[in-house]
Amino acid sequence: MAYIGKTYVEVRSENIEAFVKSLKIPDNVADMIIKSKSKQKLEKNGDDYVLTSHLNEMPMVVSFKSGVEFDEKVGPKGQERQAKTTFTVDGNKVTQVQKFSDGNIITLVREYGSDKLEMTITTSSCSDTAKRYYVAE
Repeated sequence: MAYIGKTYVEVRSENIEAFVKSLKIPDNVADMIIKSKSKQKLEKNGDDYVLTSHLNEMPMVVSFKSGVEFDEKVGPKGQERQAKTTFTVDGNKVTQVQKFSDGNIITLVREYGSDKLEMTITTSSCSDTAKRYYVAE
């Protein structure tokens, strides 16, 4: 788990625009996600994990236990959507599943290396897959 505590900065992405547009979220939120260069860090304290993500320098912090579902507010303030979220940590792979009340399911799979991170994002609402690639700071 050499990736714990490292900050990873996005260097490129694939298919983000098509993927985000398929989510049927407000245009201003979609544009913010598409144009952002994100960074993230995963920390561990006992059985608890904390994932801090920055989208356009706006920090989002989520605490979780591997395999335990919890309620999560997703999106910017004032436009949040409620999701049932589960993270599963398995070696260098962290899978996040967000289930929304409209039946949509978003899955984010983060595969960590000592100096890189590849995140694959899929949704049940369409066949588009997006990827974000990161390097350690």
